[in-house]
Amino acid sequence: MNKTKKKIILAAIKLYNKFGFANVLNQDIAKSASISLSNFNYYFSTKQELVFSVCEYMVIDLKRRMSETSVLINKGRMALDIPKIYLEFEYDFKFFYLDTYNILQSYPVLKEEMYKQINESMQIIKNLNYLSVGMGYFKPEPEDFPGLYDKLVEQIWVNSHFWFAQNIIRGSKNDSIVEGLQNSYALIFPHLTEKGKMRYKEYMIKIKAEISN
Repeated sequence: MNKTKKKIILAAIKLYNKFGFANVLNQDIAKSASISLSNFNYYFSTKQELVFSVCEYMVIDLKRRMSETSVLINKGRMALDIPKIYLEFEYDFKFFYLDTYNILQSYPVLKEEMYKQINESMQIIKNLNYLSVGMGYFKPEPEDFPGLYDKLVEQIWVNSHFWFAQNIIRGSKNDSIVEGLQNSYALIFPHLTEKGKMRYKEYMIKIKAEISN
């Protein structure tokens, strides 16, 4: 990607996160990127072009992070590793999750890619949950509630993808990645074996130590 173009995209993301998607003008982005408005317009003559480029950058970034998940699955990592990746992604692009509906309504062509990413994300969470059953961390899905773990996948996805957005809306200050992971942990806790509870407690201690350092 062209250096100046990337500079503009990163400046836009930074301002969108800080002030909200609808409250940022092109001249604000140009100033933040330390370029003239005419230079900005050379790369992005319309806001739509910029929005598409920002979303393309997000897709590439998410795919890079998601490529790491295949390694996690092969290594038999904990199911909370995946929500951690998504929480970090949401933090870096929180503007999109605060205004998802309006962005998709304004730029409907983005919906298809959004749906694709959602399905891929949920499939990865589902794979790790069932891997956890095989590793003895999760209890087998109850026979009297078929599809329960599919519902659990949906809840984990919602929590990890809209954690920061819903905290901002509620005015809550408990919006750290650790808090988001603990919420996901609360969702899966009833389904853990004793072995799983012990392993997940160890995992949370490790993550808290990593983030604090």
